[in-house]
Amino acid sequence: MNEQKAPISECPHCHSDEGYYIKNRFSGSGEWHHNFNGQEKDNSHFHDTLFTKESKYTYCINCDKRLFKVEEIGG
Repeated sequence: MNEQKAPISECPHCHSDEGYYIKNRFSGSGEWHHNFNGQEKDNSHFHDTLFTKESKYTYCINCDKRLFKVEEIGG
């Protein structure tokens, strides 16, 4: 797991220290493959054709208020 240290230690709105999240938007389509006997095939490629757009901002896990820009996260 990669570490993503926030520039704050708690939410300035509700004072929760639960953490933050980053919204992502997904679009596109994927194919789920099966064998003719009904067993699933390797579908690790399923997300390869999806387009992902990450939000510019982070949000409080507790109160959902906007906190800080993603670019402010340190490693």
